[in-house]
Amino acid sequence: MQTPIFNYFRSALSTSSRDLLAGTANAAVRRNAVHYFGMSMLLGGVLIVMRWMDQSNNGAGGETHGGGTLSWAVLMEFGWVSIYLAAIGLILFLKPNGVWCVRMSLVVVVLEGIMVMLRWSVGLDPSPGGNALAGILIVLTLGASLLPWSPRQTLGLSLVWVLGSTGTLLAVRSGYELSIGAAVFGYFSVTVPGIMVSFFRTTRVRDKFERDYFQSRYERISQELASAKNIHERAFPRPRTVGDVRFAYSYRPMSQIGGDYLFASPQNDSADSPVLIVLLDVSGHGIPAALTVNRLQGELMQMVGENPLIGPAELIAALDRYTCLTSPEHPVLVTGIAACVDPGKNTLRIANAGHPSALLRDRSGNITAIDATGPLMGIDPQMEIEWGEESFPFHAGDSLIAFTDGITEAMNSRREMFGMDGIRGVINSQWIEAGQRWPEMVRRSVDRYCEGVVLDDMLIVDVYRP
Repeated sequence: MQTPIFNYFRSALSTSSRDLLAGTANAAVRRNAVHYFGMSMLLGGVLIVMRWMDQSNNGAGGETHGGGTLSWAVLMEFGWVSIYLAAIGLILFLKPNGVWCVRMSLVVVVLEGIMVMLRWSVGLDPSPGGNALAGILIVLTLGASLLPWSPRQTLGLSLVWVLGSTGTLLAVRSGYELSIGAAVFGYFSVTVPGIMVSFFRTTRVRDKFERDYFQSRYERISQELASAKNIHERAFPRPRTVGDVRFAYSYRPMSQIGGDYLFASPQNDSADSPVLIVLLDVSGHGIPAALTVNRLQGELMQMVGENPLIGPAELIAALDRYTCLTSPEHPVLVTGIAACVDPGKNTLRIANAGHPSALLRDRSGNITAIDATGPLMGIDPQMEIEWGEESFPFHAGDSLIAFTDGITEAMNSRREMFGMDGIRGVINSQWIEAGQRWPEMVRRSVDRYCEGVVLDDMLIVDVYRP
């Protein structure tokens, strides 16, 4: 069974230097590499001076190791310094990319370890003394801190150091005070800080990478949603403010886009043209519901384009069949109202497919509820449904207010619904002001009632005769 700790280490070990270098400029890596080599050389130089001062104070510099000790020591120290100076010169003059800077630093650490082992071999430093462990501790910890070493690379360096130093210890067996076990423990100990720094640094970089990745994905999705919202809302008609039949509506989806939709089409361009209004509410919310709405909008445009005189019941029947046939495996349920207002005949013809009752308000303020004339759409293509249609007088001053269940099911803090009574209360107690229709007034009342909390798409339309 894989534990979170196991997954953490496996994830860290799978990270390469190229992953850590992603998004980092080569100039920044070169700068850090120069800092690393310079600081390592400076701190190593301090250790050399301290070692020489200690040997000078103890009088052991030449007596202990013989006449060739001094020349070997000078050669070793100059060779060590030359490695770091050469690395700094290569970076400053050749300007390698970040990957090569990392590779160069790894080679320098290996050479540092070799120099330490050579000093043990010729007797300059008794293993594990002579500040050698401090030098290895410095180069490993600084390298893991300043450069994008992956944990795998740091572990590899540490393993090479431990095996090489242990092998040298066993082969040379120069004078030392600690036991072999204690010495090997010291070899392991100096690698721990660098390994831990590398693991933690990798985790921080991975977290930043994931955060930046998800941030960019979020911004991209937000842009796509904004574009989708623009496309979706362009499918809605513009409010009609001229002619003998007019309409106004208010639409607010629960998220950026939703499953409520309004379609409107005058039969011709004349001022007294009959107007067909279709209000739909698709099951679900968000993008899936909006995609269904866009399909239904295309079908509505085709049906009305081919038959401008199509009646409400006939349109509901055709839309039901289309919904059933295009969603056989994943049924989509749709409620809706289709209404046709003919000012020449002063009539309103309406079909209601399982939708909340529409309210017909005459010029005297009397309100009539128009209930469903058939079930909702998309249930079963094999069902033979007789879609009913009702007709009402519709004169100047009359209004038809239709809405989706997001209006009636809006809740307050006590979990009480706004309901049909809430809508009736608005259109009973208030008269229409200049430039303001029922949709805006009802939605303001809903906002006050539920304190702005939107739990469903909201669409309300007012079809009226001036």
